[in-house]
Amino acid sequence: MFFKTEKMNLIIPFWLRSILLVIFFILLLSFWNIEYFYTNPKVILSDKEINQKYCGANKCKFMFTYHIVEQETQSNRHFISFIQIAQLLGRTMVLTNVGQSHVSSLKNFSFDFYYDVDKLSKKFPKVKFISQDEFQKWTEERYNKPDVIHVYLENSKRNPNFTVKDNTAFFDRLLSEYRMDRFDLRLNNSAIFKRIHIGNMGHSSRHGNKNDKLKKRLTTELKSNAEVMLIKHDVIRGPIFERLSPMPYARHITKAASKLAEKLKPYIAIHWRMEQGQVGLMPQCSKSLVTFLKNLTLNTGITNIYFATDYPLVNNKDKNNKVRSQSSSFNYIGNKHHTAMKILNSSFNLNTWVSTHALDYLQFYPMGGEKIQEELSGGGIQGIFDKLMLINSDYFIAGPKKCCRYSSTFTYNIMEARQKLFKNNGTIKNTVGRWKL
Repeated sequence: MFFKTEKMNLIIPFWLRSILLVIFFILLLSFWNIEYFYTNPKVILSDKEINQKYCGANKCKFMFTYHIVEQETQSNRHFISFIQIAQLLGRTMVLTNVGQSHVSSLKNFSFDFYYDVDKLSKKFPKVKFISQDEFQKWTEERYNKPDVIHVYLENSKRNPNFTVKDNTAFFDRLLSEYRMDRFDLRLNNSAIFKRIHIGNMGHSSRHGNKNDKLKKRLTTELKSNAEVMLIKHDVIRGPIFERLSPMPYARHITKAASKLAEKLKPYIAIHWRMEQGQVGLMPQCSKSLVTFLKNLTLNTGITNIYFATDYPLVNNKDKNNKVRSQSSSFNYIGNKHHTAMKILNSSFNLNTWVSTHALDYLQFYPMGGEKIQEELSGGGIQGIFDKLMLINSDYFIAGPKKCCRYSSTFTYNIMEARQKLFKNNGTIKNTVGRWKL
């Protein structure tokens, strides 16, 4: 039996009607949520499904080279050696972050900031790759956290023996120095730590060895069901296996370098790495370079000059208020260095990555602003840009002994690339020339 509205108003107080109205809407909302839950259930992925999402298999097996000690030219070569190991083991290679001329998980930029991932994949068609960011997401999404094997490789010029030792002591360094606890891995007593001496392989930065015996030994010794292999070395200076061409650089860098090279051509490129040069001789080295350049420009008619150096081209200082160079290994910059640069700048109009504004476009990069400024303040992406400009110059000039770091892998790689171009490119006039002190 129903009451009329007028009678309800008389019988049910206002406050009670308000409560009943609230209860009605709560029940209505509850029924809607129940219906939504059954018609749109939340998808909960299993670890196998998460693995399929990130590596395309029920079980993932990644290899993560989380830190390479040396600067870009050398770390480029080292990373290739690690890719070769990943290929031997059938592991997916994590593309480690980059920044300030290093390859390291501690850096700000993704791997493709320095390198062309598409071309790298074509270079190693049998290897799968995953970015560090995606790898980290995989570790975070997993319910059962991935188990770990850690491998530290070392060598010696004198010791030819292949040896394997426990390396558990590295655990503390892994957390404190490299902050690997940022990744959601099973870093506990279950982790395996190995220190492997590979004999006297890889001690020369310019030579590699097609060592099938070493490949077999490493394949056997590094066989593991652990889902993540963390791997590094500190003291190996050259390729572990056969020496391959460097990893190709990112398109945005090669495009910027090509644009400036076309604008300057024909041009003379100079690389003066002041590090290890005798400080007292710096002004005299500069005067000698001025004389050399005047003769070269007179004989060739080429007046455009591109200048690459580890001397600081931007006014940047470290936390101790000391001027920072463009190389992390060039620590002392004194008045003699400054005098040398004044002599050179007063004699020629030098084109650099700073004066030409060739890298200004990086300010619009997704991670621009302060991080880009930090990258450009020391050794960083400008080193790659300089290398490309030096490789494609008409004439390439490097420093003599006593004036610079004479034996430089950076310089050697430029010479090597120019030698290939020299055979096929009519504009390349020399492999390398050196001015005399």
